[in-house]
Amino acid sequence: MVFNFNHEPNLKEISHKIKFIFRFAGPSEECRYENYHVLWTFICGMLFGIFLNRCWESAVGVYYRSAKGKGRGHTISMNKPTTTNEKQVNDSHSKSFEVLERTLFLVSQQIERQKFRAGNVVDFLSPDDIVLKLFAKDSLGSLSLDDVSLHDKTDSVHQMLLCFHQIQKYSVNTNHPFFFNQLFGALDPVALAAELLAVSINTSAYTFETAPVFTMIEREVFSKLGKLVFGISSGYDGLMLPGGSISNLTALHTARYYSRNAINMSNTCDSALNDTVQEEKKFDECYQTDIGTKSHKKPELVAFVSSEAHYSFAKAASVTGLGTKNLVVVPTLPNGQMDVDALDRLMSEMEQQMAEKIPFFVAATSGSTVRGSFDDIGAIVKVCRKHEQILDHQYSALINGQSNRSLRNSGGFKIWIHVDGAWGGSAIFSTRSDLRKLLRGLEHVDSFTFNPHKMLGAPQQTTAFITRHKGLLKQANSIGAKYLFDCRKHGAEYDLGDASYTCGRRTDAVKLWALWKFYGSKGLGSMVESKVDILQKMASCIRTSDRFMLACDPCPFNLNFYYLPTRIRKRLSESEVDIKSSNPKIPNDIADELSKVSVNLKLLLHKSGEMLIPFQPLSSQTADCFRLVLAGNKQFREEDIQRVLDLMDRYGSDL
Repeated sequence: MVFNFNHEPNLKEISHKIKFIFRFAGPSEECRYENYHVLWTFICGMLFGIFLNRCWESAVGVYYRSAKGKGRGHTISMNKPTTTNEKQVNDSHSKSFEVLERTLFLVSQQIERQKFRAGNVVDFLSPDDIVLKLFAKDSLGSLSLDDVSLHDKTDSVHQMLLCFHQIQKYSVNTNHPFFFNQLFGALDPVALAAELLAVSINTSAYTFETAPVFTMIEREVFSKLGKLVFGISSGYDGLMLPGGSISNLTALHTARYYSRNAINMSNTCDSALNDTVQEEKKFDECYQTDIGTKSHKKPELVAFVSSEAHYSFAKAASVTGLGTKNLVVVPTLPNGQMDVDALDRLMSEMEQQMAEKIPFFVAATSGSTVRGSFDDIGAIVKVCRKHEQILDHQYSALINGQSNRSLRNSGGFKIWIHVDGAWGGSAIFSTRSDLRKLLRGLEHVDSFTFNPHKMLGAPQQTTAFITRHKGLLKQANSIGAKYLFDCRKHGAEYDLGDASYTCGRRTDAVKLWALWKFYGSKGLGSMVESKVDILQKMASCIRTSDRFMLACDPCPFNLNFYYLPTRIRKRLSESEVDIKSSNPKIPNDIADELSKVSVNLKLLLHKSGEMLIPFQPLSSQTADCFRLVLAGNKQFREEDIQRVLDLMDRYGSDL
């Protein structure tokens, strides 16, 4: 329905429009899930607010014209005649609100598609097809900017809505149950409602004065996370950050600062850039004095990550100045876990050249991107504590017992342990023993990050970063820009922005807060657990089928497998490869053919629009395999397992 306010509204029309809106706001027979009611009510509340505002503007205009016609113009305070420019501005304002109003219905239609599992994952167009179909200059709904302004056209609202429809129609429907391509997916309706609310408020969560409620919501979220992650009620620090890569960069940057500075853990407004600069100078001076000569090079800091770790650590090493040469890649075990014995050995080797290199950082992975493996956090903590003591003893001997706080904090040497739980970290909400053991030892680490937009269906991006060291984020990042951060402002002690190295900050905490508030820890835990259970059933189906083969042992949240056309099955049989094995040994010549099958089947499924699933390299196999994950708030049912397998067989049997 289109709301037309180009004429004077009457009571019958107003009543009809209100009934139309509330038909969506209330629970309907088709609406089976309570969380969709929340989103419907929110969207319709926004529509109703716009509607009332438009009614009021129209009513004032009607009264003004009526009063003026009856010679009572003096009773209206706004009796200045409307100029042509003012009329154009008013028309533009009216049109822009109509675009917003009608776009909200496009949003509601997108949610309908998710709720009723309608349509394809994508209506596939090649890049050339997109240019021809969507950017042709003379077509309706063209996305070309050659004819930039629709504003002066009589059907400008309609044409703008056509553009939006084109964008929506040919975009990938990541809410579809058969979208498996990335580690994000179907939106949770409650988290989406929170995002819409935050976007409509349009503020930045860097200071209390600009975002008072959002600031306190973010603090509330981290007060709960501190207890959940570290088991402590105070003494931690945290921020919402724009993605897991930035969180890993923050961890490395903060650990570097901690290692090179005598930390003053105060969290007052008076901490400023000068203090940080002085600490950096203190490092240089103290090191030169303790070692003995000003020509002596200070040791380089070295970080350790596993071969399954996210590639963002390599970028972070470059950005922080460590350099990739000081990022040591630790090999993994066949199950994808960091080889802790290898970590121990590599650190021991480095201790022999302590005057040149010092271990300071280890990143554990909780849910690797492809395999889905979880490192043994407890074992990593044990190795790091061992080497902290060794380094402390060796350094004391090296400088004849002198204390150097710039190379070691008051408690001695510190090797910072960070857990990248961007994918699997949402397991913190589960109380099930099989999932809790995945994160055993988490309470002893220095920092942790996880992405609710991956496992829990929050809108992108929603990423939480938390450290057990209170005040350290501000110490590491504060510049104290006076135009923004000033103790004389109301609530300045609650400002969050100076603890981050970004200026503007999205109000991302409200999405995690909304999920936690609506579902509770138990409900979020159930979401996570249901994914594990359904993937276990799918793994069983693959084991019993001769058309599929596992590529490795299933991990809780990732399933890696191969599709086997008849000709490949025959060759595997001739080579005596056990396709029922969880870690099959595939001859290289067959592996090359199997990789081609994976690539071509993925392309066929993509072009059909019926499924989007990735092929991935796997460290223990030479053939690329399929990876299936249940990211987001995906409504994936047991009967969908067979639908997925049949669909792959239908498109891949002749490959």
